[in-house]
Amino acid sequence: MDSQLDAVRHRICKTEDEIVEVKQKVAAAKDAHNAEREQSHFNLLLSLNQQLSGLQEKENILLRSQAPRKHDPDSTEEQAPLKKARTDPAGREEIAARANKKLPSPSSFAKPSGEGGWTHPKLRELQQYMCFHRSPHDIDTQTTPVVLLDPILAQVSHDCECATPTDADCKFAGLVASTMSQAFADEEQRMQTFWQLLEDEFNVTFQRANYQKAETDGSFIHLGGMLVNIEVKNEIGSGGGAIHVQNAAYAAAHAFQAKKVRGISVCPTLLIELAGPNMSLSGAVYTDMALCDQLSPMVSLLWQPHSRLMVQAARCFAAIRNALPSLRSFYEALDQQALEQQEPTRQLEYPYKTSFVGPHGTAQNLLYHEKLSRTCFKATLDSQEGLVLVKFCKSYSKDAHTCLSSHGYAPNLVAIASLTDGWLMVVMEFVTGCLWDEAPQKPVATLQAAVHLLHQAGFVHGDLRSNNIFVLADSVRVIDFEWAGVMEQSTYPLFMNHIDVTWPDGAKDGQPIKQEHDLWWLKLLCDQAAASLVAYC
Repeated sequence: MDSQLDAVRHRICKTEDEIVEVKQKVAAAKDAHNAEREQSHFNLLLSLNQQLSGLQEKENILLRSQAPRKHDPDSTEEQAPLKKARTDPAGREEIAARANKKLPSPSSFAKPSGEGGWTHPKLRELQQYMCFHRSPHDIDTQTTPVVLLDPILAQVSHDCECATPTDADCKFAGLVASTMSQAFADEEQRMQTFWQLLEDEFNVTFQRANYQKAETDGSFIHLGGMLVNIEVKNEIGSGGGAIHVQNAAYAAAHAFQAKKVRGISVCPTLLIELAGPNMSLSGAVYTDMALCDQLSPMVSLLWQPHSRLMVQAARCFAAIRNALPSLRSFYEALDQQALEQQEPTRQLEYPYKTSFVGPHGTAQNLLYHEKLSRTCFKATLDSQEGLVLVKFCKSYSKDAHTCLSSHGYAPNLVAIASLTDGWLMVVMEFVTGCLWDEAPQKPVATLQAAVHLLHQAGFVHGDLRSNNIFVLADSVRVIDFEWAGVMEQSTYPLFMNHIDVTWPDGAKDGQPIKQEHDLWWLKLLCDQAAASLVAYC
């Protein structure tokens, strides 16, 4: 690790020196009124700044991974085994045991202040094992979405957005809205009323379960699994804690203690948050850490029969109606599996999707080996030698990818499979070359030919940054065709990164992706290659 960190720091120093030098060239060109040269140097400066930002992020990741923690009775001696916790079942068990010991009461954990609150420095170690997308640390950006880790919760997310409510869903939404719109004397009264509505409609029984010296607002526990947990606040803002964090903490506490189901599953739990006449659904799992994602917005339960807001509520109840029998069946099958002492049927730290149908109609099975990012994984297939990359995304241009891969300018595409909630699983050849920034010799002509071929075929890429260009000897492999597509039809996604990345003029959220944007990136990469060649000489 030290040698890797030293190498990154060496590259940071070198890049910073190059930036200083290019800034001087920009100033000199400006003084000489040479606009063309000034623009060329300025483009190179942008590329170097982006390269520096990436290197600094790598440095931060390496530093975080080896930074010593403050001493406490449980941390110093046991640090080494925890490094294995991401890759073996014993590690999952060790994490659960340690997290269970560290977790305060969920009601205290939900409060942002106080010694038991989720932001307190004393709970820094616990934050490694729990991610509820409210934590003040960078692990939030690295966790795999819950909808990729459990298919039932993925269906809940889909139903909350897309389900067509039935007559029963609409009637129940109306009943809940007319009831929850009323004022309640206290949280207990609202909770008991909500319980009764759900129990009567869905034929379930809720109970108050105890964890970490605190009591849930309603749990449906079946054969050792927590199928549903409810967290109630009498009104928004009452109680002084974050309702989603508190609910997720109860699910995590159950998973930390439920050894039988934890050993062979990710402990999927549907979470219902009720704050006054407002409700949301979340999903919780335990992989090698406790994860929770919100699956719906906080929807209104006010009685508004002519508003689209009530349709959102009806969809949420449709999602609950569909999920409950699926969760019940899942835990019943799991109980039988535990009785027969079977091994887990999947890799619990990786996405639930482990197979697909190949181009010739044959089933292909995946074995995951390494997590590369929150949605990219290194894996192997049981039907062929060599590594593959498995990428999960919401859009992907198969045609643009195969346009380049058929000429050797992109990895070979193995398959694209559709998943629940609009996700795609893209399986392709694993590229072992180096990134454009890291290549000592950059094959500019080959990259230009690849981009020209893409444009000639009527496609645009949209994200030709250096981290999407691999170099193999004198060839290139272009990757990441999430935004790519047909020219004049493809648009940029919403929520682009405008903080760390300088985009071409006109490259904005929801706007058309144009050839000139690809050419802007191409010129930047070529200028970078020219600068590297001068530095090398």
